[in-house]
Amino acid sequence: MDLNGKRYAFLGGGIIAGVFIERLIQGANVPPDNILATDIRPERLDQLAKQYGIRTSSENGEGAAFGEVVFLAVPPNAVKPVVKEVRGELRPEALLVSLAAAVPTAAIEEAVGRPAPVVRVIPNTPSWIGRGMNPHCLGRHVREADLSFLDRLLAAFGETVRLEETLMNAATALTAVGPTYVFPVIQAMAGAAAGLGLPEPVALRGAAQTVLGAAWLVLETGRTPGELKEMISMRTLPEPEVERLFAGAIEAAYAKISAAEKKLAG
Repeated sequence: MDLNGKRYAFLGGGIIAGVFIERLIQGANVPPDNILATDIRPERLDQLAKQYGIRTSSENGEGAAFGEVVFLAVPPNAVKPVVKEVRGELRPEALLVSLAAAVPTAAIEEAVGRPAPVVRVIPNTPSWIGRGMNPHCLGRHVREADLSFLDRLLAAFGETVRLEETLMNAATALTAVGPTYVFPVIQAMAGAAAGLGLPEPVALRGAAQTVLGAAWLVLETGRTPGELKEMISMRTLPEPEVERLFAGAIEAAYAKISAAEKKLAG
């Protein structure tokens, strides 16, 4: 079945749920009537209904009964309680897609209380425009028939890679938190160029396109960043300091995510 023939439920209607909802509608042509979102905030449900024309409900059970694909888009500490709340309403064949960091598939399977196909996805904000990097891992009960659908589904949001679950926290630190490292770089480059006289819109577009082009150069040529930087003779950046700064940021994110997983497990 095509993506637009399925019914999707989002248990939790926060920012990432909004990103995925918009992309399903605009990138995969899913009819808004095939999407239902739940949330504890009436004002957020009103916003989602007005913005996207989707169905909404304050009852998680209604979302669970509706969805053939059920996105768990609540905060990590709410995942297991919400799954236990709705497990009686979940369709037997429903595919559960968790967007929560630090919650293993085994914990979700246990909360369901029966064999259920669970996929854990690490979402990131560029998925909003179909340019995301959303690594994923599979639970024990994902069916062979689910895999081709899952590949098509995640392709609507950008790129993906299937990982062993032990690597998911490292991937989260890299891809989910990663945009927060890049945006300040673009902002700083654009601000400096504007300070030197470039019109602000030109400076911002130039900085963003420079970062985008450099990234594509790595992906398209297969050359390492170290090799590619040798194509440019001028050096004005203290590269060891920058490398330590970014590596330290990713390591700190990984430590926080891993600590959160241990806390949730306890």
